Amino acid sequence: MNKKILISLATSAVLISSIYADTTSLGEITVTTATKTEKSIDGVTASVVVVTQEEIEKTGASTLDKILEKIPSINAQYARFPHPSSKSKASISLRGVGANGTLILIDGKRLSGETESPYEMTRITASMIERIEIVKGSMSTLYGSDAIGGVINIITKKIDKNETTIDIKYGSNGDGEAKNKNVNFITRAKVGTFKYKIYGNINDTTPYSISKSYSQVATNPSTGSAITTDAQHGVTGVSNVTYRDESTTKTIGTRFENDFSDNLKVGIDVNYFKENREGEYIGTAKYINSGTPILVKNTPVSSEDKNSRLDVSLDLEYFITEKLSLDTNIYRSYYKKRNYTNPINFTGPTNTKFSANVTIDGIESNLKYELNDLNFITSGIEYRKEKRESSAINPDPSSSEFITKVVKYKALFIQDEIVLNDTLNATIGARYDNISNADNKTTFQAGLVQKLGENTSLRANYAQGYRAPDIAELYVVSPSYKDGKRFGAEVIYGPKTTAYDLKPEESQTFELSLSNKYNDLSSQLTLFNTTVKDKIELVSYNDGTAAKYYTSENLDEVVIKGIEASFSYIFNDSFDLSLDATYLKTKDKSTGNELMYTPNISASIGANYQITKEFSSNLNFRYIGKQFTNSTNTTKANNYNLVDLGARYNINKHLQFYAGIDNIFDKKIEEELGTNVGRYFYTGIRVSF
Repeated sequence: MNKKILISLATSAVLISSIYADTTSLGEITVTTATKTEKSIDGVTASVVVVTQEEIEKTGASTLDKILEKIPSINAQYARFPHPSSKSKASISLRGVGANGTLILIDGKRLSGETESPYEMTRITASMIERIEIVKGSMSTLYGSDAIGGVINIITKKIDKNETTIDIKYGSNGDGEAKNKNVNFITRAKVGTFKYKIYGNINDTTPYSISKSYSQVATNPSTGSAITTDAQHGVTGVSNVTYRDESTTKTIGTRFENDFSDNLKVGIDVNYFKENREGEYIGTAKYINSGTPILVKNTPVSSEDKNSRLDVSLDLEYFITEKLSLDTNIYRSYYKKRNYTNPINFTGPTNTKFSANVTIDGIESNLKYELNDLNFITSGIEYRKEKRESSAINPDPSSSEFITKVVKYKALFIQDEIVLNDTLNATIGARYDNISNADNKTTFQAGLVQKLGENTSLRANYAQGYRAPDIAELYVVSPSYKDGKRFGAEVIYGPKTTAYDLKPEESQTFELSLSNKYNDLSSQLTLFNTTVKDKIELVSYNDGTAAKYYTSENLDEVVIKGIEASFSYIFNDSFDLSLDATYLKTKDKSTGNELMYTPNISASIGANYQITKEFSSNLNFRYIGKQFTNSTNTTKANNYNLVDLGARYNINKHLQFYAGIDNIFDKKIEEELGTNVGRYFYTGIRVSF
């Protein structure tokens, strides 16, 4: 599949459905993430993808990562985490903008955790999700600095019925590795004006590892120079490298709601999880030789994480008048991480440097006013304080003492949704951000939706983006990252002798989209162009005498151009087919190189077939194109394709049995992309009463 074929398929799909231009209105899907108001997806000027509960269940997924990996233009970027375990951790990037620019929310609220959210994909369980709203393109005017690439809002199941659901799933690859045991339940109930839900989940995985050879290098911890006379220097062997952690995550939570009157609704959320993770990796470890500290690189290490998080929030919605309402959300998210990394080949001190406490305190308040029949105005204020306590940002690499960094965010925004006439509407917005560790910034957004007929619409959107550097990009000190070390831009240590003035990213995105629907035929074609000034990327340095290290610096200007196409057709009550594809072209204008870990083409084809009233099946084909794995574009990972098959059998209205095979042709992907576990089998049972 190449660019010309993709454009031809997309254009054909749109033109075919455009022939039938005046008979059926577009779908009735409503979304909230794109405007912070409930709005028909057809009237939203931004690009939005909605993944429904039914679509989630068809994937057979236990966790969020298995859902997102099947959506084109969303790609996982591995090995960014500054720890040897990075091979088993992935961050999500939207439209090539980068993992740090993708904001992940649960019911509109931020989560505390590591920067780039490398763990969240496997912590968020599929069973708790009602739908996922993915807004692609900058959403800085509504959500601030960390939404320069877009927003993924996981919306949990609403309390709209009295129901209890229990879901039990088991899976493993063909060799019995990467086993996954998942048990979850959710109870929802309404008693008069009072509503509640209680949910819990246990997700247990066994490791998937690949044997790797290693050759140890003993070095001076300060200079990085090799100590060839040390007994550990030159030691070789073979060790396992974990690409899927051994882990147990236990989650429990509840929500209470009460309608105190027709005008006032109040809700309280509490969520807690506890997590243990273990793995073996090739990394760096320290030991003491005759009183002298030695840092041994390329040596097997074991890593154990003991993590927990408590999220608490209070929200209220108050209708002041029929046309004026106020919603407010006050929340705290506290994350505790304790990491213990130990050498395997020799006795050395336990490294606890990647332990941390992270607290996010926030308050958001939105005032919504229907000014008249033509204008709906949303204005809001936001205050957020993020406190990170960690030894990973201690400028002394040998110290495990926590250093505290605090960033405060204050913001005002206003948005006007305008009906210009019967066929044309617009959305315009502006936001002012005051960030304690960056310059103040104002961003703008403006878009139009023009109906060309009952079932055809043209959408145009312009959005500015802004992202301040995060704590890791500024201050992290990691003695082991890929084949060197990693230092934040402001760190001065060892081979890094100067601080770097890391500037915030600024972006502009233009996009144009044509959508059509006729009866059971739907299509959409979107073109976009994003320019990012001062894009923050990792660069490497090695002058031949000092240790190699990576640090965050600004690229002068990066251009990302893309085409997104979707096509779906419902043939009959038993069979439907969908095609989604994305073409991306990225370029660092200073060097002419493409961005790392950004596939040029990603596509999926899905088919659902209702074999009988009780028995249904689905087939999904995924294609990921070639992508560069280094900034100089000298190393490229090959394209690959995966085919998944799933089936569900409804024994009765309360009991469903499901099973499937992911990667049924056992295709391998290159390890730089995080590898896969081969052919994967799963089965489960879902009970509702």
